[in-house]
Amino acid sequence: MNRLQQLLKEALDEIEVYGSWTSLYYILKLLVESEAEKLCREQEIIYHMTVDSLTLFTIYKYGEGIDKTRLFVLSFLLYDYLSRHYNLQNPIFSIKWNKRYFIYSPRIDSRLHSLSKRGLLIKKNKLYYLTQLGISEAESISIGKKDSMKVDSIVASLKSLRKVKDIKIFIRKYLIG
Repeated sequence: MNRLQQLLKEALDEIEVYGSWTSLYYILKLLVESEAEKLCREQEIIYHMTVDSLTLFTIYKYGEGIDKTRLFVLSFLLYDYLSRHYNLQNPIFSIKWNKRYFIYSPRIDSRLHSLSKRGLLIKKNKLYYLTQLGISEAESISIGKKDSMKVDSIVASLKSLRKVKDIKIFIRKYLIG
């Protein structure tokens, strides 16, 4: 299978498995904007982390119940760091400062319901928690020791911020460099 076929299969899965038309749209948009011939020549990518595993890993690393805003933000930060060292499936993040979820991923959003149905996480009082099955799944994701320390540092930085306003300021500074 080549990269183009892989992305088309992912687009179909977004509808058939996760029920996300928005994710389908963004994947198709990515395909239209890409060079089709180049994608046909590229081999299929074997992901170190899928969007499902990134979501579980994010909740696991946070270490306690996490709300949706922090989940999207932390997933974005972890994806940004880990994708430099590993092959990660693209969660398709968007940033819109005037929205409730100023960092948003339709793929992660659609996964939350699916992971809940599979018994890997639960939602209680607007917070997401991993079940024992979700914890064991998240623990099976391995990254290097140096990367693990950096991830822990990112999590600690986010946990130190109490207000959404502070998180937005942190993200703006992070994006600027």
